[in-house]
Amino acid sequence: MKLTRKKLRLKKQNSSGAKPVSPGFNFTDFRRSFESLDTENYGSWPVAVKVTVLVFIVAFIAALAWALPISNKIDEIKASESEQQVLLDSYRKKESRARHLQAYKIQVAQMEIEFKTLLDQLPKETRVSELVEGINMTGVGSNIRFQDISVEPEIENEFFIEQPIRIAALGEYHQFGSFLSGLAALPRIITMHDFEVSNPQPTLEAIPELNLVLQTKTYRSKEIVEKDPADVAEESN
Repeated sequence: MKLTRKKLRLKKQNSSGAKPVSPGFNFTDFRRSFESLDTENYGSWPVAVKVTVLVFIVAFIAALAWALPISNKIDEIKASESEQQVLLDSYRKKESRARHLQAYKIQVAQMEIEFKTLLDQLPKETRVSELVEGINMTGVGSNIRFQDISVEPEIENEFFIEQPIRIAALGEYHQFGSFLSGLAALPRIITMHDFEVSNPQPTLEAIPELNLVLQTKTYRSKEIVEKDPADVAEESN
């Protein structure tokens, strides 16, 4: 009796304590479960199939969300960052100008005073006849022979007027040098520009006589008429 009871107890313990062995994942069965799906009864699908389909749906929706609105937002963010950098650079430049604004105003005022002083040094009239006479006397003192002294039309600039004068003469190198020094010593402002020196008759027996064609310019101030503030207001209206 005692042995029989012990055997019964051992059988009960074995039957109650034994754990069922769960089968492992079988890919072949998993693949076959997709082949026998009932498209009209989704509730009868196996759990693994339902989970797999759900994962694919979520992944597809996430891909669409990334490809359409999110990617566009990323491009907008990058464009906004670029615009922000441009605005920051512009702000730094303007801020630097604003910090030095007072110094700039002082410099501009000083430049205007100096420019007005230079304009006041220019003669009000060209007095071409006096200038031509001075050029002629300088050429005679330098022993050159004039072929032509032609006064060309005036050239009007914003603040002054140019008066071109073309000079053609014959002489030697040293005579031309003395003539140009004499022009620089005249009381009028004269600038020398395009020139051409040529030897029409090359010879080794004597000092050659050269042709000089010189373009000079003199200047006179331009009368600047200041407008009445009332006239400026009428023009702006």
